[in-house]
Amino acid sequence: MIIKILGVMDIFIAICFWIFGIFNIISDKFILFLGLFLLVKGLIFSIKINITSVLDILSAGVIILSTMMIMPRFMVIIVTLFLVQKGIFSLLS
Repeated sequence: MIIKILGVMDIFIAICFWIFGIFNIISDKFILFLGLFLLVKGLIFSIKINITSVLDILSAGVIILSTMMIMPRFMVIIVTLFLVQKGIFSLLS
């Protein structure tokens, strides 16, 4: 059950980050909070040294950096697609 909740959170973070990165509608502080949440989640699950946890940490870094500087659209799209597909796989497992 926790995997499905975290999968929904991944999809939610991806959608919010895409809206922020492309349209800049959502507040910087909210995106920073979501990035920190993803970072903590990645650090907690990196105990197993899992590649998806490492990619979570890298994605969180991109999300956090995007609150301080403008990210290229292709980076926003790559991080968003990664989080969406990871969320879908979590929901299907």
